[in-house]
Amino acid sequence: MKILIVKLSSIGDVVHAIAFVNRLKEVKPDVQVDWMVNDAYAGLVKNVRGVGRVWHFRRAAWGKGWYRPTIWGEIATLINWIRREKYDICLDLQGLLRSGLVTALSGAKVRAGFSNAREGSRWLYNHTVDPGTQPHAVAVLFRALPLFGIAPPARPDFTFDIPALSSTRVDTLLDGLGIRGPFVVFHVGARWKTKMWPAAFWHVLAGEVRGKSGLPVFFTGSESDSPLIVQIIDGREGMYNLAGGMGLAESSALLSRCAMMVTVDSGPMHIAAAFDRPIVAIFGPTSPQKTGPLSRGPVDILQGKRNCIPCFSRACKRKHECMEEVSPDEVLRRVMTMLGFLNLA
Repeated sequence: MKILIVKLSSIGDVVHAIAFVNRLKEVKPDVQVDWMVNDAYAGLVKNVRGVGRVWHFRRAAWGKGWYRPTIWGEIATLINWIRREKYDICLDLQGLLRSGLVTALSGAKVRAGFSNAREGSRWLYNHTVDPGTQPHAVAVLFRALPLFGIAPPARPDFTFDIPALSSTRVDTLLDGLGIRGPFVVFHVGARWKTKMWPAAFWHVLAGEVRGKSGLPVFFTGSESDSPLIVQIIDGREGMYNLAGGMGLAESSALLSRCAMMVTVDSGPMHIAAAFDRPIVAIFGPTSPQKTGPLSRGPVDILQGKRNCIPCFSRACKRKHECMEEVSPDEVLRRVMTMLGFLNLA
C-alpha cells in the first residue's frame, strides 16, 4: 500500500502528525508513507524514519508569485509527479483549501480528510473522517487511523531522528561557550501576537532564573525574534541569543538536551515535548486542552482567568490582558519548583 500524507504546516502540527505516521508504521511496517509539507518544515519530516519521499510545497515562493505562468508550471509538474506514484490513499491532515486541492488532484483511489475541514476542502474528498469529540489535536488525527484498520496507541510517539551533523554543531556551540552542564531554553516568539508574553516580563524572568539557578539561558526563535531577544537579554552574562541562527534540526538537537524549556504556545514547545523535556508553558488565547504539550516529562501550564479565554484570535480587543495577567513572579515560582524537582535549583 502507498500512502501520501498531506500536512503542510506548522511546526507543532507537523510534530503531531509524526505521531500519526509512527503509529501507522508501527502496526503496518510494510506500507510506503510519503509526505507533502511546506518546504520550511521539510527538514523535520526528513528525519522521521517511517517517511519515504518528502514532497515540498513551496508556499513562500508560490505565494509571492502565484500569478506567474512559471509558478503554475511548477505546481502542475509537481502534481504530475505525485500522480505517477499511483497512491492508494491520500490523506489530508491539514484540512485547508490548498491541502484539499492537493488531495483531490493526487490521483489516489481514496482521497480522505476530516468532515469538519475548512475553506470548503471537505467537498474535495471522496471519503471523510469523523473528527470525534476529543479536544486535543493529536487525538483528532488519530481518528483517521481506522481508515487503515489501526487503533490509536495508548500513548503517542513523536520520535524523530536528529542528524549527527546537527548534534555535532550543537556540541561545537556549547563547547565554544564553555558550557558542559545543564542549561535552560526560553522561547519567546509565536506566530500570533496574541500568544506573546511581554518583553519586560521575559526580562525579569530571565534575570531571576539566571541569578537563582546559575544556569545558562538560551533564547531560540526566528530571525524576526532577534531584536526582541536582544532587548530582553540587555547585555547580561549567561544569556545567549540563538534566534535565526539555527535550523530545525539544530534547534531540535538543542531542545533535546535542555534541562527545561520555558515557552509560550509555540511549535518548538512541541519539539521539546517530543523529547520529553520538562516544560513550563504560558498560554493565553489558545487552549492547552487542544494544543498543550504532550511530554512524558513534567509539564506546568500557566494561563490567565479572563472569561474570553480561549478566543483563538490573532487580534485582541482587550490589550492582551490574558497574557499580561500571568506574572513573572508566578512563572518564576513554577520554574524554580521544577528545577528543584530536577535537583538543578
